[in-house]
Amino acid sequence: MDYSKINYFEKSDTPKYREFIISQNNCILCGTVLELKHITDRDADEVKEEAFCTHCDVKTRAKTHILN
Repeated sequence: MDYSKINYFEKSDTPKYREFIISQNNCILCGTVLELKHITDRDADEVKEEAFCTHCDVKTRAKTHILN
């Protein structure tokens, strides 16, 4: 993925920031772009987010976000 074409509001031109973006969007094992899955549960007012690598078959992130 070409991250140079993504617009960020934060100062994204520092090496540390770029490293963070890559670590959040790519598999730590093989570098493949992660697939994201979002499931909305309106009864519980939450969104479940999962990030996984289709190449390694590894789930790298699972979070639940509360809706306001």
